[in-house]
Order: sequence, then structure tokens, then C-alpha cells
Amino acid sequence: MTAKPVLPTLGIEEIDRQHRQLFDCLERLEAWVGKGYGFAAACATVLSLQNYISNHFQYEESLLRSHSYPKLEEHIEAHRKIRAQVAHYAQQITDGGDVSSELCRLVRDWLLTHIGIDDFEYAKLLNSGS
Repeated sequence: MTAKPVLPTLGIEEIDRQHRQLFDCLERLEAWVGKGYGFAAACATVLSLQNYISNHFQYEESLLRSHSYPKLEEHIEAHRKIRAQVAHYAQQITDGGDVSSELCRLVRDWLLTHIGIDDFEYAKLLNSGS
């Protein structure tokens, strides 16, 4: 198992709360996979992820829209990509595949890149009052 990622905080209370939910999802997935429950963990995680991204992306995109974020379309496109990846894993699970390690990587990479880079960029703008 790889080192536990440090969850970036953006200083936007509701967004940070939602990101902690994703982080908790990753921790559960990694713990379950570590105990040999990969397939069950992947099933539970992909359902949690689909619910999470549906609610979180809607909230985040609405927030960015209300602040006229100049890179909104790029951000929405990044969300579309992650939705497609999660849907792909959901289909693989439905077909009987164990994609637990791939899900771990996907969530971990998303925590470190999308949240840590892309979300941090809009947080600087929103936190500056612009």
C-alpha cells in the first residue's frame, strides 16, 4: 500500500467537507483491499463515488458559475472525465471484474491532482473575494 495522501484544504468549508468524504471513501477502499476484500470494496466504493460525484460536482459547478469562474468549462470537462472513468469501473464490476486497485489509484490521483491543483486554483480566486 502506498503512503496516505495529505488531503488538500481549500478554505471553502462546504467543499472541504465534501472532499473529506471522498478521502474517507479512499481510506475505506484501501483498508478493505488490504484485508483481501477487493471485489466487495470496489462495489461499495464505486456506488459511493457515483453518489459523491453527482452531488459534489453539481454543488461545485453551481458555486463556480455563481462566481463567474473563468475556467468553468475546463473544470466541467475534468468532471466529465472522472464521471466517465467511474462509470467504466462500475461496468467492469457489473461484469464481474475486481477493479479495486484501479479504483484506489483513480481516487488517489484525483485527490492529489484535481483537488490539489485544479480546485486549489479556483479556491484562490474565491478566497481572494474576486
